[in-house]
Amino acid sequence: MVELLKFEYYRILKSVFIWILVAIAAVIPVLTVMSLMSIISMIGGHADVIADMHLTSSNIKLANWYVISALYERLPIAIALFVPLFLGRDYKDGFIRNKLTAGHTRLQVYSAAAITQVTVTLALSFVYILFAIIALAFTPIEVNLNGGEMLVRAFTLILSLCATTLLFCALSFVIKSRAGAVVLAIVFVLSNGIFSLLSSGYNYNRRMVHEYVELYNEVVDDNPEYNYEKLDEDAYFNVGWYIGHPIFILTNSSLPKELMPQTGINALFGNDFMEYPKKVYRNGFSNSIIAALTTHSYMAYMIDSDDINDIDGVTVKVEQVELEYNMKSICWGIIYFAGGYALFRKKNIS
Repeated sequence: MVELLKFEYYRILKSVFIWILVAIAAVIPVLTVMSLMSIISMIGGHADVIADMHLTSSNIKLANWYVISALYERLPIAIALFVPLFLGRDYKDGFIRNKLTAGHTRLQVYSAAAITQVTVTLALSFVYILFAIIALAFTPIEVNLNGGEMLVRAFTLILSLCATTLLFCALSFVIKSRAGAVVLAIVFVLSNGIFSLLSSGYNYNRRMVHEYVELYNEVVDDNPEYNYEKLDEDAYFNVGWYIGHPIFILTNSSLPKELMPQTGINALFGNDFMEYPKKVYRNGFSNSIIAALTTHSYMAYMIDSDDINDIDGVTVKVEQVELEYNMKSICWGIIYFAGGYALFRKKNIS
């Protein structure tokens, strides 16, 4: 097994492609910071405008997190290209057959590939974060990682990327065609946006709806002059909910919506509401958006926001959200690894 790992790492380090990806992982956060500074400069006419904005510590943390968390959007395509293209050569060049002939088991061959590819993902993430910190250090924004807590938050994103890497490894070992594996990997990455919208749009459960509907209907009773109809709980549980809610519960699709800044970078400054979040607002219930969209009724906004937030599950501590996503990443990583190996174990290598 050790010899296999040495061989895989040697091949990776000899690959020109990996060094191109390392360079990209270093350049992208720098460009992101430059773009951030450019926007700030346009807002105020010069970069020194940051000093005039009276940014709070929380504002600065959010700007740091905006740059660092972007790795979750920037790196997946690189991983989707590298893993299938690199491992796909094993079939073409006969490496897998040679390894098995040399006495290594299929589990050892598969494990060595998975371990080294996950290492690549970790290395690219490290390079990205390192250069993001360096780039921020040369700006008036400066670096504030919230005492290292931000790195723990970033670990949740990276762990999800590692699970995705194991999926791409499985595809690469099961599908002999490198082009086919690459296409499937890229389709998976590009489809994440659709699943993210679907899952985060239906992240409410029946108890939350029941409590919300009670609040809304109380407002209807207290304001008969508006002549609004009461809400029906069943209206919330349509086909979309039965598809989107399981996706929200079982996968990491909603992770970027919940842990990454979702507004334009120009809104990160001079806005009292744009603070480094300590809690996650479940998208469906923040500011009673669900009722407003479902009923086309602006009366939804007449409900006191504190009453909305008092519904159990509407706001969740970031630490709890991180734990949820970490557990799902670990579970899916195991499923991808075990499933890929189970198929590879029966595959005809000749």
